[in-house]
Amino acid sequence: MLRRWFSAGIATRRLVVAFCVTVLLVALAVRYPDAFHDANETARANAALDVVDRVVGAGNSVFPDQALLVEARGLIPPDESFAVAVGPPQPGWTELTATGADLFLRSFLLPRRPDPEARWIVCVGCDRGDYPGADAVWEGEDGLSVLQGQS
Repeated sequence: MLRRWFSAGIATRRLVVAFCVTVLLVALAVRYPDAFHDANETARANAALDVVDRVVGAGNSVFPDQALLVEARGLIPPDESFAVAVGPPQPGWTELTATGADLFLRSFLLPRRPDPEARWIVCVGCDRGDYPGADAVWEGEDGLSVLQGQS
């Protein structure tokens, strides 16, 4: 019985398993406190955000002014469509504003659907002359506005 337990093949396998378990326990003992601390810091940072930052989320890195997002969501009825018009970059814009505004608004304004012919236009530095008859319902800084055209 002892001979079988200590045979070369089985003893090597048991040694490898014992080594792996030991490495796992040491890694867990060393890394777990730091990982737990980092998770707590992330949770505290998220808890410090206000309601608007939580709603807007990634839009903070796309739009220079959160108010555009809040106003567009409040002004455009959920059952209507909208268009996004992006003009040339303005001072105050991030690198993502010109390229990511349309894509972000498509998801942020759901259930509203994008439609190039919509009467609601989210203007991100656009030329208002391209939308005759559209009135500015909300205007912000950095060329941001929400326009409403004729029905």
